[in-house]
Amino acid sequence: GTLLTGFDHSENSGVFGLRTIHENGWRPNSSYDLAQGHARFVQNLSPVATLDAGVELYTADWNSPGSLTESQFNQHQYNVVANSTDGGFKHRGQERISLRISPDSIIFWRTTLYSTQGRWQLFLTIPPEGGITEGTGNQTEEEDTRYGFGGTSALTWIFPNVEVTMGIEGKIDHSDYQNWMTTNRVRDSSQVLVSARQEAGALFLQSEERAGRFTFTAGARYDLLNALSAPVGGTLASDTKGIFSPKLGAMYSLLEDVSLYANVSRGFRSTDGTIETPSLPFITAWAYEAGTKFDAGRVSGSAALFLMDVSNEQTFDPIILISTSGGKSRRQGIETDVAIQCTNEIRLIADWTLNDARYKNLITDDGDTLSGARVYNTAKYIGIAALDITPRVNWNIRLSSNVVGPYSPFDEPGVVLPSYAVFSLTVGLHAGSAFIQVGVKNLADKAYPELRAGGFVDPGQPRSVYGTVRYSL
Repeated sequence: GTLLTGFDHSENSGVFGLRTIHENGWRPNSSYDLAQGHARFVQNLSPVATLDAGVELYTADWNSPGSLTESQFNQHQYNVVANSTDGGFKHRGQERISLRISPDSIIFWRTTLYSTQGRWQLFLTIPPEGGITEGTGNQTEEEDTRYGFGGTSALTWIFPNVEVTMGIEGKIDHSDYQNWMTTNRVRDSSQVLVSARQEAGALFLQSEERAGRFTFTAGARYDLLNALSAPVGGTLASDTKGIFSPKLGAMYSLLEDVSLYANVSRGFRSTDGTIETPSLPFITAWAYEAGTKFDAGRVSGSAALFLMDVSNEQTFDPIILISTSGGKSRRQGIETDVAIQCTNEIRLIADWTLNDARYKNLITDDGDTLSGARVYNTAKYIGIAALDITPRVNWNIRLSSNVVGPYSPFDEPGVVLPSYAVFSLTVGLHAGSAFIQVGVKNLADKAYPELRAGGFVDPGQPRSVYGTVRYSL
């Protein structure tokens, strides 16, 4: 339920990019390859009309991504793979075309049409493990093939002190999902075979008004969704529901370089499992935020207090694929960011969020009462810091770090994992119309849990080298 906030105005250009990654990390029998390409074309059709078209393709495959037990991870036994035939791939494509028309300084109209295609397949073995959870001990295959079409059209009126945008959206998505019990990638029996379709439409309105030192924003949208589920050998199920999402905000210019602001909004997303049970309710959240922004030349930043109340809270264990719904949670804390232009060649940026996220009311399928417990897989704090060095106009260096604070893993109430930090380095070079970038992620080859749930661990990304090439026509 995100509100439309504005449009971009790009010059005529054509851009093509390609990115490849190869990783061989802590588990010698595990590897991951990724390739991503995109192309964009922008053309002025007339002084008042611009055409913007783009294509993005993504493909990735990996071998033996099986999860480790906690004891294997703690003992640094990263070369253990439950089943060497585990693995999978993911392919995704998206095409879009936009037409922007601005006949004068008052009216701006934009329409975008798009299509998406995707397919992913995963073979995964969860070995039996007593105590916190029980693995099946067998290999499971998941396969999802989907495609979709959609579009949005919006009209903006721009007046001296008021800006108003109204528009419509619509989309159709189709998915074929299969879940099988397998033995070394040979199918034994089916667990879930279902085809699903979702049709969605929305109306939205947003306005901004400036009155002296004040700026007021108000907006709303109404979404209507119809979902259809057709399981093989089962009963056809469908459901239609709508939801209203308002947004209000205000900002006051305290000084020339300092502003105070506050806003409140409501958002939503579909519940996991809608593909099988269309009647599942939305997950909704009311979000409140108040803070300050400042921009004093070489130093800029912001600081804010936030609070978010989530209804129909859902926890999903990505290892054993079991979810619990129907509870409530609250997330509250402080978010800050700062950017310092130390010299013309050196820039420092940092972003820090302190988040106290706890369940207000949630009882799992196993009967555990999580009221007052930390929200699973939500860190107490996260931070990003980066140092950008541009010794020359045509190339730059970036050293960055990501810090993740303590958090509770899925399906392990009361367990809190320690914090960790990961460092990365990238070097970029402009050579004519081309931009070339080479980087190393996780410089120190830090071993950390990317995902931990119910007694199993997926190690995080090891030291990885990647390259990017972008060419502007």
